[in-house]
Amino acid sequence: MRFAAIFTGFCAIGLALACSPDSSSTTSSDAGVDAGGTGTPPAVCNGHAELCGRAYTAVAFPGDHDSYATVPDQFVAADQDETVADQLAGGVRVLHLEMQLYQGDAYLCHSICGIGNKLLADELGVVADFMSANPTEVVTLLMESQQLTTDQIAAAFDKAGLTAKTHQQAAGTAWATLGDMIQRGDRLVVFLADLSKTGGTSFPWMLDRFARTWETPWDNKTPQDFARCDADRGTKGNDIYVVDTYREDTAIASPDQARTVNPNPFLIDRLMTCKTTEKTLPNFVMVNFFEIGDVMKDVDILNGIAPDPGEDLSQFPPSDWPGTDAGAADAGDDAGDGG
Repeated sequence: MRFAAIFTGFCAIGLALACSPDSSSTTSSDAGVDAGGTGTPPAVCNGHAELCGRAYTAVAFPGDHDSYATVPDQFVAADQDETVADQLAGGVRVLHLEMQLYQGDAYLCHSICGIGNKLLADELGVVADFMSANPTEVVTLLMESQQLTTDQIAAAFDKAGLTAKTHQQAAGTAWATLGDMIQRGDRLVVFLADLSKTGGTSFPWMLDRFARTWETPWDNKTPQDFARCDADRGTKGNDIYVVDTYREDTAIASPDQARTVNPNPFLIDRLMTCKTTEKTLPNFVMVNFFEIGDVMKDVDILNGIAPDPGEDLSQFPPSDWPGTDAGAADAGDDAGDGG
């Protein structure tokens, strides 16, 4: 997103009805049980028994921005210090993926793929491996597409073995609980913003991102910008509320920036401010360099698993970035590894 500013359905499991162009009118409960489902009610969902009985839309999930743009993968404009595999192992459950047509294939990259890229199918394979090894976890992909058809995207999901795990959700219908999704095996939720409208087949598991979600402004350059909790993209009142908390005041993100906004009290005050002013649970808590700060703790607070800190929100936003560079670094280190 920063470099943009500056620079097959359920057919894989053999259900003929799911291959119909009209199958988007069905809900995931019609789709049957994937071989990867538990088949019985799970005891824990995304690490907590308390979440199993909650609808997907009643849960907060930790996520990170430009998940694929990592230092280990040698992206020039990296927003994450750890690979997608390590992000998932560390607790991230919402991956933000920007897709481009590059060298004739579907790749993950910013607008300039020459400064960093990964094959979409390869990264989806990492997600597939994690989901196979962790059968009680619900994972979400928050995707953006440029110059890719939906068929090209679906082919990458097929190659990675993920299509059978995708969740279908008819517009206007109530979302399933995490427990039901895990029991059935349709526990991968895919939101797609088709930014270039290149067409292709309609896949019922590719959910229209900005028809289903609404998102705070992402171009935050001052502390005061983080008081903005309204809808920048999508329509307020859509199913999922996305709260972006990362700085966009430099061309390339840095861990030092994350150390000013990821630790508490800044992050929890930001989230509680948005929850209070918008009267809506922040569902996707999106950050850069997720391992810095308190995103995992704050998601537990939002979910009622950790105690509400009872912060005085009258002091948010601060007039300047919290602490000195050294102090901010200490805050990030003290906050733990986000696991």
